[in-house]
Amino acid sequence: MRRREFIRNTGMVLAATPFMNFASAGPGSKKMIVLGMDGMDPMITYRLMQQGQMPNMKKLAQRGTFTMMRTTIPPHSPVAWGSFITGSDPGTFGIFDWVHRDPSNYFPIPSWAETFPSEWIVKLGKYKIPLKSGKVVLKREGKAFWDYLEERDVDATIFKIPNNYPPSESNQRTISGMGTPDIMGTYGIYTLFTSDEEESEKDISPNNMYYAYINDDHVMENGIIEGPKNDLVEDGENVEIPFRVYLDYQHKTARIDVQGKEILLSEKQLSGWVEIKFPLIKNITSVTGMVRFYLMEMGKKFRLYVSPIHISPRDPALSISTPSSYSKELAEHCGLFHTINLPADTKALSQGTFSMENYIVQSLSVFEESKKIFKYEFDRFLQKKSGFLFFYFSALDQGQHMCWALNDRNHPFYKPEAQKKYGYIHHELYRMHDRILGDVLRRCPEDVSILVVSDHGFNPYRRQVNINNWLYQEGYQKLTVDGISEDVDLLGYGDWNNTKAYFMGLNGLYLNLKGREAQGIVKPEERRKLLEEIKAKLEMIRDPQTGQQVISQAYISEDYFSKDFIDRAPDIIMGFNKGYRCGDGAALGGFSKEMLSDNLDWWSGDHLIDPVLVPASFVSNFKINTKIPHIRDIAPTILKYFGIEKVPTVRGRSLI
Repeated sequence: MRRREFIRNTGMVLAATPFMNFASAGPGSKKMIVLGMDGMDPMITYRLMQQGQMPNMKKLAQRGTFTMMRTTIPPHSPVAWGSFITGSDPGTFGIFDWVHRDPSNYFPIPSWAETFPSEWIVKLGKYKIPLKSGKVVLKREGKAFWDYLEERDVDATIFKIPNNYPPSESNQRTISGMGTPDIMGTYGIYTLFTSDEEESEKDISPNNMYYAYINDDHVMENGIIEGPKNDLVEDGENVEIPFRVYLDYQHKTARIDVQGKEILLSEKQLSGWVEIKFPLIKNITSVTGMVRFYLMEMGKKFRLYVSPIHISPRDPALSISTPSSYSKELAEHCGLFHTINLPADTKALSQGTFSMENYIVQSLSVFEESKKIFKYEFDRFLQKKSGFLFFYFSALDQGQHMCWALNDRNHPFYKPEAQKKYGYIHHELYRMHDRILGDVLRRCPEDVSILVVSDHGFNPYRRQVNINNWLYQEGYQKLTVDGISEDVDLLGYGDWNNTKAYFMGLNGLYLNLKGREAQGIVKPEERRKLLEEIKAKLEMIRDPQTGQQVISQAYISEDYFSKDFIDRAPDIIMGFNKGYRCGDGAALGGFSKEMLSDNLDWWSGDHLIDPVLVPASFVSNFKINTKIPHIRDIAPTILKYFGIEKVPTVRGRSLI
């Protein structure tokens, strides 16, 4: 299917929706606010609007437009928001997945940022002193729309837009969100202390599990917070900060003592942020992180959760904002806040460390922080005569990932008792976001343009797919051992001299192309024929359990993307059918017992499928000039609104 067919077929799906309202009249003022509600599904939103559960969204739609919006191939958040940022397709800004591959060694690499250590180091005794700091480089290419606004002296604030870590250079106020690591350089390593010996022996790597040694005086003395590796010392190890916990079983409370701070918690209470100093060279240099403690149980069992160590916005160890003072300003006026990639701890729920109740408490605390910061920025926005505000909310996306099975009776992980207790949370997340919009509608003058957008919708994730198994079974992939198992992976056992194709990331298939991959064997003149062959076979895969087509559309990248950075793209992008998704192990070259298996995990909803099946949402208080907007049309719409047209790098079209 070529680009034209994709657009036509998508249009047929969208044109059937009963809630569109189109016209060509444009907005009037020179103030615009965009609420980015990650994962807001248009069909769920429409249904809740009709039921009276999202009255503010309905009010906004009645003033202007409510429709589905086409998302990117593939519909990953960093890809879709990259298209939003640049007004272009992934071939222009160079991000195609959460994970890309290094063709020189086939290893997975982060798609949106690259770290370069310092090359200028002097040794002083046991210390290694960098004369010049290392750097983290944003790999998203192209110019962000707020840079064009800056050139026209349009003041803009961009809060936590995904695919902007480290934040691109700008004089505008920006702070990074999705993509931002913890202080360890990972996307979130938490720690659990438990008095349950059996639980303490579980492997939850890379997260940490410790047995809580509680003495006769009811004191846990073995608390440690494992910080970053000290690279300033030869053979440096991770810096560890000790802490103690004093338990009061009668009142079900605990006092945590760490670095001279005392934190008092009741059972089931989540602490505020606690800043921790990690010394690298005594009395000379240290880095600051921050954690939250969660006293989950204080009865027969003692269970204490310590969050991943976030970069402190008050004293950031890495660049997370422009100007650098902006994160400190927010911390001063709004308090410390989550800075990590995806702030709700979904892994803690999937691994059984959190109960669903624990997860809801922790994730809603993230939303409350966002509300507080939004109020601060919205107040500032209202005081200005002109300007632009983008504010990002992550709760809907992460919540639907983890809570979908609560209400999906066809999901293999559906639990009736959990549904009775927690099934409300899915729609409550939508209502919470509707209340945010309600405040905007009440306080904004009528001439302010208001836009609510998501990057994609949502669908169930019921069955896991391992394309590595399929490639091996079809003979496209060879190994240096006989047969596949869960102990074998492509990176350790790949026979590259006989492998024609391999899978990497969550949707990407690559040819082992001669002259591109280190040990490529597919000749360039054979490439297109092989792509067509694999595409046809992928679309013929059927699930023996359900009889359904597993991959509804396999997209050959060169047919859909601009050519600027298409060398980074997979050769084929999988458009999985509704209910199917790549399993996590398969994304990094792993094999499984079966190619298709039930998804028995709280991570039960997803969007990494055929983009036709997960369109985004578009809601505004102004009319638009097309029936089927695309997410790449948002940037040129913003620019035209502020009088900026004919931007050569922008491939989308203005909607006004």
